Amino acid sequence: MKNFGLVILLFVLTTCSYAQEMRTIIRKDSTKTFTLGGYGEPFAGATQLNKDWGIMIGIKGGMVINRHFAFGPVAKVYAGLWEFQGNNLNYNDSANLELYMGSIGFFMEYSIKMESPIHISIPVNIMIGGVQINEDMGAGDVTFDEMENNVYNIESSGLVIIEPGVNIDFNVAKFFIPNIKVGYRLAMGTQLVNVSNQDLSGIYFGLGLKFGKF
Repeated sequence: MKNFGLVILLFVLTTCSYAQEMRTIIRKDSTKTFTLGGYGEPFAGATQLNKDWGIMIGIKGGMVINRHFAFGPVAKVYAGLWEFQGNNLNYNDSANLELYMGSIGFFMEYSIKMESPIHISIPVNIMIGGVQINEDMGAGDVTFDEMENNVYNIESSGLVIIEPGVNIDFNVAKFFIPNIKVGYRLAMGTQLVNVSNQDLSGIYFGLGLKFGKF
């Protein structure tokens, strides 16, 4: 009888010891959870380009991890009429020229205290694009056939753009976060006669509207 009681006691002690949570060297914090969201954002603003100011418009969207880190595609066009006088590469150094530029790539963004009603996010855009210089010959100086042959184009080049910036975000609703943005566009890799990398670089200001799950 004593042996039977001893067996029961050992069984109870063993069961209680296994019922306790196992401790490991590396412990996982059960209070932290992984969250995944996403958003789309149209934006517009003003930017400096070739020593002048004009309009930029674009769109971006991506995934949001743990309400801090976001990444995804971004595209931007520069819709202002950047007109200037330059070399048409045909013995005219004072021709009326127009500049067009666009870019596409991806962005990374870090949000600081996204749960706060007003917070800061730091985006970096890394893009490739193209810039084209056309000559404004006037409607009376060119035929329809010449327009079809695209004789307006003077020169063009590809480029790489890196854009660091700072956003001030406003949590208006759980699905809607407008923001004010400011940043700098650094252009590299162009091979043009009329404009340089420095001419294509410049500061920008804008307004963005984020819609999504954050």
